[in-house]
Amino acid sequence: MSGKKRKILIVEDVELNRAILREGFSKDFDILEAADGWEGITIIEQEAQDICAVFLDIIMPELDGFGVLQELQNKDLIREIPIFLITTEAYDYIIDRAYNYGVVDIIPKPINIQIIRRRVLNIIELYNNRKQLETLFNQSQGMILNQDAILEQTNLNVLELLGNAVESRSAETGSHVRRIRRITEIIARDMSINFPTYGITENKIQQIGTASLLHDIGKISIPDCILNKPASLGRLTKEEFEVMKTHTTSGCKMLVPLKDDPLFQFYYDICRFHHERWDGKGYPDGLKGNEIPTSAQIVSIADVYDALICKRVYKPAFTHEVAVKMINDGDCGLFNPDLLQSFDRNADQIYSEIYKNDFDTASFKL
Repeated sequence: MSGKKRKILIVEDVELNRAILREGFSKDFDILEAADGWEGITIIEQEAQDICAVFLDIIMPELDGFGVLQELQNKDLIREIPIFLITTEAYDYIIDRAYNYGVVDIIPKPINIQIIRRRVLNIIELYNNRKQLETLFNQSQGMILNQDAILEQTNLNVLELLGNAVESRSAETGSHVRRIRRITEIIARDMSINFPTYGITENKIQQIGTASLLHDIGKISIPDCILNKPASLGRLTKEEFEVMKTHTTSGCKMLVPLKDDPLFQFYYDICRFHHERWDGKGYPDGLKGNEIPTSAQIVSIADVYDALICKRVYKPAFTHEVAVKMINDGDCGLFNPDLLQSFDRNADQIYSEIYKNDFDTASFKL
């Protein structure tokens, strides 16, 4: 942008609230203001390319906040700009309705600018990064469509970049997707040797490993307040967990540009089904047994092990021994018995190779 300030739009009928937000963000952004919903929609239509965030009040004359959201949804503008809903009444039904429209966060009144500023800036940067990644994604399609080039280092770097961008949102280390890829390859190779009926060839091992890099791509669409909810605020509510579960299906939608790619089915299956469980108690489709694609089953157990052994915002790290026991005892849902055998045979190797040293700073070659 060569020094040009990005713009924030405040759609709020109360001057005091506009003044608080204006003061909090005018140093870094040009501030646009609207005192009612229709005026806000007009400004968005005119300035959409330059607006990087919208603060939207719920209760306004003429057209309220939900009316504005409906208009923006009708005009297909809501996905491109992060919208922060301002409300004095943060009831569950309001929050649920707001998230269904695509609102990224809820700002309670009275507005405390010191509390919300960092959250807002983080999400603005997230959207900026997402736009850059989508451009990169589209530019790389021609290269990815080439079967011979799909496993070359350049393409892997693009996929890893996309995966890492997602993990950086959820406060995980940049090596998470590389760890999942390596675990996936180890387990898949064991299954190819010991359970040949699954038809896992050497070529498929590489393809499943590559596709695992995008297993959580849908987390780009999950609001930061849900994705990074700390343990001190308690577990996710039922409504929040329902939003979290949508990362599987929204991720599949993001993969549509790769529909002609030879690996698309692996990308899709892993992204959609890696939270399904052997007993049918997973999501999003409640598949059971070998209804779940083998590729997704393998990535699932790799993802669960990594989540257990690593520190997350909602839990401490478990030891290797405890993590293995929890998986075998069904504490994290049931897994394919054949898959469990392959995992158990290789669990010590996985820990020794990937986690025993400081994996937060380790470098894993693709």
